Amino acid sequence: MQRSDLLAAVLALTIAGPLAPQAPPSQPPQGQPSRQNPQMPARDAQTQTPAGTSAIGGRILSSDTGRPVKRARVFVTGGGRGGRTTTTDDQGVYSITGLVAGTYTITASKNGFVDAVYGQRHPTQPGTALQLSDNQQLTNVDLRLTRGGVITGRVLDEDGEALTGAIVTVQRYQYVRGDRQLTPAGSAQTDDRGVYRVFNLPPGDYYISGNVNGLGQLLGRGLQQLATGIGALGGGRGGRGFGGFGETEPSGYAPTYYPGVGSVSEAGRVSVAPGQEVAGIDFQIQLVPFASVSGIVAGGDGNGVSVMLAPQDTNARGPLAGAVLSGRTMQDGGFMIANVPPGRYLVVARSGGRQNEQRIALQPIVVNGQNIGGLALVLQPEITVSGNIVVESSGTPAPTDYSTFRIDAPEVNPLPLGGGPGGGGRGGGSGTGGRAAANGSFQLPNLLPGRHYIRISGQPGSQGLIRAQWNLKAVLAGGQDVTDTGVELKPGQNVDNVTIVLTDRSTAVSGTVRNASSQPVPALSVIAFSADPQFWNAQSRYIQAGRTDQNGAYTLRGLPPGDYFVLVTDNVEQGEWYDPAFLEQVRQGAMRMSLNDGEQKTLDLSGPS
Repeated sequence: MQRSDLLAAVLALTIAGPLAPQAPPSQPPQGQPSRQNPQMPARDAQTQTPAGTSAIGGRILSSDTGRPVKRARVFVTGGGRGGRTTTTDDQGVYSITGLVAGTYTITASKNGFVDAVYGQRHPTQPGTALQLSDNQQLTNVDLRLTRGGVITGRVLDEDGEALTGAIVTVQRYQYVRGDRQLTPAGSAQTDDRGVYRVFNLPPGDYYISGNVNGLGQLLGRGLQQLATGIGALGGGRGGRGFGGFGETEPSGYAPTYYPGVGSVSEAGRVSVAPGQEVAGIDFQIQLVPFASVSGIVAGGDGNGVSVMLAPQDTNARGPLAGAVLSGRTMQDGGFMIANVPPGRYLVVARSGGRQNEQRIALQPIVVNGQNIGGLALVLQPEITVSGNIVVESSGTPAPTDYSTFRIDAPEVNPLPLGGGPGGGGRGGGSGTGGRAAANGSFQLPNLLPGRHYIRISGQPGSQGLIRAQWNLKAVLAGGQDVTDTGVELKPGQNVDNVTIVLTDRSTAVSGTVRNASSQPVPALSVIAFSADPQFWNAQSRYIQAGRTDQNGAYTLRGLPPGDYFVLVTDNVEQGEWYDPAFLEQVRQGAMRMSLNDGEQKTLDLSGPS
C-alpha cells in the first residue's frame, strides 16, 4: 500500500469514528411512553406549555446595497424556551410568532455573508437583546448582513515550489476571557498548486499562518496510534511534516506566518474590507532543524505518564497555532518526544485520572535545534483547595442547602496545556470545580501550582439566582482578602482555610441613554470600570459592560462598592473593555460615579445619535 493510500485510509477511519455525527434518538409518538423511561409518559399536547402572544419580525438586508436577502436563516433565542428558526421570503421579510414575554437575541445568517446579531454596528461588536412584553408585536427588527471577505495566495516550500496539503489558518485578534489573543477566523488546505482560499471573513485585520504539521495534530493521538508500526506519515516532500511522533527527522517545516516569519510579532497584517478579495498573500514555509527532548519522570504509578511540550512563544490560539506535542513514558519512566521545532516550551508531565490521585511536574526548556536529554521530572500531587461558604444577610434568610452553588478556581494566568492527549480535556485550565456540600463546605482537587481566582455561581435553593439574591462579597484565605488577586498555590501544599463570603446587598446601576434630541438610543455599549487602574485586568469584577435595549435602557448589576468611570460608546469590540490600553484611552471622556454597598442607582446618560 502506498503512503498516500495509507493516509487516506487512516483519515477515513479517524473521521468515521468520533467525528461522525450521531443520529438523534427516535422519539415516541405524543402521549406514548418513552423507551428510556417507560414509567414516564411523554408530554402530550394538552400538557404542553401554551404558546405566547407576542411576535418579532422585520427584514434582512444587505449592508452594501440595502437590497433584501432572501432565504436567509433567522434565529430567535430567549424567553426561557430555547430557539426558534425561520427563513426570509423573497422580500427579505421574516416573522416569528407565539413568543412569551422575555429577553431575546436575534441572529441572521446566509452563505456568502457574515453572521449578524441584532444591535451590532460592526460584525465584531456585541449585539443587543430585545425586551418583549406580552401581546407585543415588534415588526421593525431589521438586520443587515455584511458580505464576507476572502484571503487567497500560495504556500511554497524552501525551494519556492508549491507545497501541497499545507493547512493555512487566518487569525485575528479578539478578546477571549478578557485577554487579547489571536484566534482562528477560518482555514483552508492548499491544493496541488499550493493555492489556498479562505472566505466568509468579517472586515478587519488578519494574520496568516501555514503549518504542514497541522493535519496530524488535528487528528491527534488516534492517528498516532494507527500509524504506530507502519512508519511516519510524511507531510510535504521528503517525509517532513508530522512533527512530534513517528520517525525522527533532522529537519522539518515549522509553523510560519506571512510573509515567511516564525513569530506573531514579525507577522504581516492583511486588511480585508467588506466583500473584498485580497489575493497574492504568498509565503514560504520555514525549514528548521528538528530536535528530540528526552528524560525520565519519577513518582509515576507505573501505568505510563503523559508528557507534553506546550509552546510558550505565541499568544495565538486554535489547533494549528502552537500545537502541543505529546507522548508517554515507558515502563522505566523514560520518555522521548521527536521532531520538536525550535522555541520555548513548558514540559508538563501528568499522571493519574479521574479515579486516581493526579500528580504533575513542570519544567521550562528552550529548544534551538540541538537534542535535549537527561531531563529529570519529579511528579508532585496536584493541589486541593477547600473551605466554607458564609453569608452576610441584611434580612434575607440564609440558604438551608448550599449544594446548588458551584465553586471554581480558574488560573489567573492559564497555562496553554491544550485539551489533547494528556491534557485531560481541560483546555489549559486545571481542576474541574465542583458543588458545595449542603452545609456550605467545598473542596476543589487537581489544581496546578500558581495563582488562582476563587469564583462562585449557581442558585441558593428556591430563592432564585445568585445574581438576584446572593452576591460575592469577598474571598478570604488565611484571613487575607484574595478576591481580586487570587490565592497562590505552591507545589505539594494544599490550602484548606478559604472562606467565601456572600451578601444579599447587591449594587445596581440603571437608566436610559438619550441623544441630543432626548430620544432614547438603542444598541450602545455602557461600560463601567474602576477608577483604580489596579483593577483593570481580565475578568475583573470592577469592570462591567451592558447594552441599551430598543428603548435605550441599560442595567449593570453586582459591581463592588467603589469609584468608577462610566462610558457610553458605539465603537467597542466584545471584551475590549478589559484592555488597560483601551480604558486608559477613554477615561478622559468618561463621567465619574460612586457606588455604596447595596446602592441601587439611577443614572441617565447622554449618547451619540
